[in-house]
Amino acid sequence: RRVRLADVLRVLRDRNILLISISYLCMNYVFYLLGFWCFLYLVQERHFSLLEGGWLASLPYAAAALGGAIGGISSDRLCARWGVRTGFRAIPLVALPLAGVLLLLTVQASNAYWAVAALSFAFGSIELTEGPYLAAATTVARQHTMAATGVVNTGGNIGGIIATPIVAALSANHGWTPAFVTGSVFAVVSAL
Repeated sequence: RRVRLADVLRVLRDRNILLISISYLCMNYVFYLLGFWCFLYLVQERHFSLLEGGWLASLPYAAAALGGAIGGISSDRLCARWGVRTGFRAIPLVALPLAGVLLLLTVQASNAYWAVAALSFAFGSIELTEGPYLAAATTVARQHTMAATGVVNTGGNIGGIIATPIVAALSANHGWTPAFVTGSVFAVVSAL
């Protein structure tokens, strides 16, 4: 079935979809920070060679893939046990602040390999939330799921549009710590 403009407008008037979209925007700020910038962080700030930095930069992506799978399965189980309202919220309420803390630990780690570990766990924590976000949007929107996930994904992409120039400017002019601090702030705001 095609998505009609009326469907999109109906979804845009839904407070829950708008809140999910805003939260998803903030979460995706962190996703894009980790997805686009971890290699440069490891090479520029942690002084890994290009080869070692490339190999180590793959670890956060592996953690993200694992986090996505675990988050989806866990969300389903939490919804079955506690209902959809609590089940969809539980993982983001824990995982997003945890990711924020892990980003701060990344830049504070005295050992570069500990920084890679914290970075990996941060990305895994962020991706724990992917399933709950989209499943919540689907549950709220019901027959307007296509329009709702389009709105939510647009919010997520706006998070990436916002993250790219901010992280680029901060990392180039002020170092990586302020860039990662913004990620921590967006992670906590997303949870709220």
